Amino acid sequence: MCLSTLYDGKIDPGKVIMEDAAHVTVKNGKIVVMDILGDEKELNGYEIMDLDFMKHYAVLKKTSEKRS
Repeated sequence: MCLSTLYDGKIDPGKVIMEDAAHVTVKNGKIVVMDILGDEKELNGYEIMDLDFMKHYAVLKKTSEKRS
């Protein structure tokens, strides 16, 4: 099973947004992530900075613009 860890800004154990992320989508300008158990988080004001399917991680970063 291919699950990924999502990080805020850099790969660092203290910057984990979600472990075992199974699905990532963008809805209305927000990144919506879901883990293997179906728990969702909506991340407003983030964009994908780096995504590595082979190493099972994604790094997100906060955008400078604010979205409503």
